[in-house]
Amino acid sequence: MALETKPEPVTTPQVLSRGLRRRCPNCGGPLVFGRGMRIAENCPQCGMRWWRDGFYLGALVVNYSATVFGLLLLVVLATLHGWIAPPVAIVLSLGIAVVFPWVFYKWSWSFWLASYYGVLPGELPANLGHNEPELRE
Repeated sequence: MALETKPEPVTTPQVLSRGLRRRCPNCGGPLVFGRGMRIAENCPQCGMRWWRDGFYLGALVVNYSATVFGLLLLVVLATLHGWIAPPVAIVLSLGIAVVFPWVFYKWSWSFWLASYYGVLPGELPANLGHNEPELRE
């Protein structure tokens, strides 16, 4: 009879580091995206379930926040300081509002998973002390 060993717990710094590298917060494997904007439901390496009911809202908030507060705010401030003309600012804002969320989508998922499991590392299957691929309900 072989002794079963528990996997090493995943620490918050590891989770955040994996999020910055677009990796699975549980095992460090790559986040898998299908064609377009589809994300795999489970990690192909550890089986951790990424897609849960309502979980897309976190990625949506990250994406929206980065678009509005990270980029569009810069355009507004540049316009107010007279660095760019208002018509240019309007065109630039529309371009940013349409293109950036599509480009940033995969990163927003990674950042959302990292922030969620960085705050709640006990939710990771590796930290539950068993190899079940699903999260605690």
